[in-house]
Amino acid sequence: MTRKERWIVFPTVAALLLVATGFDLRISLAVYGKNLFSTVFEVVGEAPIQFLALFGALTLLRFRSRKTRAVGAALAAAYGLLAAAFAFMFGFATINYINENIVRELPAFVSLATALAGLGLAIWLTCAVPKERAKEAVTFAVIAIVYALLIVIVMNSVKGIWGRLRMREMLDPAGEFTPWYEIHFRGGFDNRFASFPSGHTMNAAGMILITLLPGVFTNLKGKETLLRVVAYGWAAVVGFSRVVAGAHFTTDVLFGVLLSYALFEGTRAAVTKVRYKKGNVGEMPVS
Repeated sequence: MTRKERWIVFPTVAALLLVATGFDLRISLAVYGKNLFSTVFEVVGEAPIQFLALFGALTLLRFRSRKTRAVGAALAAAYGLLAAAFAFMFGFATINYINENIVRELPAFVSLATALAGLGLAIWLTCAVPKERAKEAVTFAVIAIVYALLIVIVMNSVKGIWGRLRMREMLDPAGEFTPWYEIHFRGGFDNRFASFPSGHTMNAAGMILITLLPGVFTNLKGKETLLRVVAYGWAAVVGFSRVVAGAHFTTDVLFGVLLSYALFEGTRAAVTKVRYKKGNVGEMPVS
């Protein structure tokens, strides 16, 4: 994000969070009703950041250090395992959501096929990175991987502490509803009490990573505005779909957006500061 962008995005989402706090239950009661829209985005909502992290792992593999044969082999093994993990996550998560929402009994090989399809596409994209953009590509890769991992760690940590009951798990919403700012320490890893914050939305907000791609692919230069529209639009659509599905309240979604973007900005700033110290050639775009 640019500085101007940050001054618009963060205050706007924070203001919406404050407003939604007073209407949280009423909004959910008005829109809740699982349908094709919410089902589709439950299946695909998290896929982009998983794919971008997979692309990042393969980028590290391609442009790894080869100072010695041993170093090259060790890094190849490490990055290869990382790529395999993200490919598995991409395939397993997608098919798992399909099984939960649509088919129920897809065989295991479908998950493997999905993982391999994602891997193949990511390999093609990695091979398309110009060699002269290797430094920018590796910077993007580190940001994407660290950011994706931080989302998983922070999201699950907060969910376990907050213990907010999901809308769709309530038998008596008026009696069981709790505001987002109340911490109950009751959920642990019980999915029923994993409403706050919205993990799907945090991952969907990870689409913001595509705004860094013009630094890697020169043919994306001049398309920064379009990439921003796609990134913010994806987060908004997936977030709304989670409220419709009854998986989260509006405040879960808005807080998830704030938290995810904060993690992105912190990760981007830290990584670029290390990789583009004063005097180094090149600069990774920050928008």
